[in-house]
Amino acid sequence: MAKGTPNDEYAHASENIRHYQTTRFSLLTVFIAVSAGLLTVLSATSNSPSGYLSLTLKVAGLATTLLFWILQERTMAYWYHFVLRAAELERSLGYQLYSVRPEAGVLTSNNALRLFFLIIALFWVATMIWAP
Repeated sequence: MAKGTPNDEYAHASENIRHYQTTRFSLLTVFIAVSAGLLTVLSATSNSPSGYLSLTLKVAGLATTLLFWILQERTMAYWYHFVLRAAELERSLGYQLYSVRPEAGVLTSNNALRLFFLIIALFWVATMIWAP
């Protein structure tokens, strides 16, 4: 099997970075659509005498939030992996696309999404407690 060059690996790492960034926002779009669907069904059944259906929908909302949160975290782990690998390769290639990117500090998109998912999870828990 032929051995690849650092330039080839860098190109693949860049492709993977783009892939995981696109996946990340695709997951967010699907999550919002699923959550909106659950909220729509929940509001339509709010006058229903059966509390079990309402509770089931709220638990489904919380479970959906937690599952998509996990998917986001894993997607970001892969994204970070490929960014770090691309930055490593840049030293031998003389590039500076990933190795000199600005420091984000606390205000990262990953932290913003963590806060978003935390708020949504707390919303579902609150609906279980205060609106049985």
